Amino acid sequence: MTTPAAEAFAPKLDAEQSLRRLLDLIRGSRSIGEITADRLREVFGVSFTESSGRHGFAERLDRDWWSSFEFDPNGAYGPRFEFAFRPDPPNANPAATAICALDYQAFAAELQAMGFRHETYRAEHNRILHEQFERPGMTVQVHTRGEAEAPPEKTAHPCVEMVLIR
Repeated sequence: MTTPAAEAFAPKLDAEQSLRRLLDLIRGSRSIGEITADRLREVFGVSFTESSGRHGFAERLDRDWWSSFEFDPNGAYGPRFEFAFRPDPPNANPAATAICALDYQAFAAELQAMGFRHETYRAEHNRILHEQFERPGMTVQVHTRGEAEAPPEKTAHPCVEMVLIR
């Protein structure tokens, strides 16, 4: 029997599916210029809405998290695709376990297997700002967060929170 709470959240793409399909999109694209609205629909299998030339899709994953996809083919600095897990409410800090089925290490290993060169960008006190992966024609910027505030091994376990493709 399914509980009412479980029935309330039936995403078309769960967190792991979203990240795996994002990797499929990257794997099948030699450059950001090959990403189109039609290609997004094909790879993700969902309908993107269009507004002012931008294409987007968002859905609630569970009581704490949303996923969002936005493609801007005419951005100020060229085409840009953004995927993000967003907490609900926006300033909340829920545990990321629900979005960490495919964690950062696995995601990064896939990118490196595709031929991306990796660089870590750091700020003060050696704090990681983001991870950047590059190959000719495409840059993938990955922002992470710890899985949870406690225990220490979950704090140190990085989960993918946002991915920007340029």
